[in-house]
Amino acid sequence: MSTIRTQFGPVTNFGITLNGLATSAARSSAKVDNQNSRYIDAICQFKIKPASGSAGDRYSVYFFAWGAADDASPIFPSGVTGVDESVSVTLETLSIRQIGSLYVAGAGTLISPPFSVAPAFGNVLPPVWGVLVINRCGMALDVSDNLGFWRGVEFEVA
Repeated sequence: MSTIRTQFGPVTNFGITLNGLATSAARSSAKVDNQNSRYIDAICQFKIKPASGSAGDRYSVYFFAWGAADDASPIFPSGVTGVDESVSVTLETLSIRQIGSLYVAGAGTLISPPFSVAPAFGNVLPPVWGVLVINRCGMALDVSDNLGFWRGVEFEVA
């Protein structure tokens, strides 16, 4: 009798520059190509280090997932181009699905819980995807020690 179990791919850093991200600013990751790996989901996690200061009115850093069904000529949501860059947050950008948030009460290193990405796309990871990070904690992120990483999820038959 065969057994189907979850298998995880290698830990991979997002191509995203979070160091020094100002409060009320947003940053998009470089695209992740899922066409060949064909992961069904990805589990991502973030290490955030706010600089000194007081937490703002929203006290959190928010994480969103964006994707495209066509890997050859991807069409991305407003403001996203598939490269690591600053993004101006508009109402259309906010239609991207949130995958998680990290409550920030003050300065110091914080680790997010693991977030599943596929639920943002109806539980199937698209051929091209990435993340958008919006800093609403009231403090800029430190100039070092901020990063995001992910692992692909697939099924193994044993």
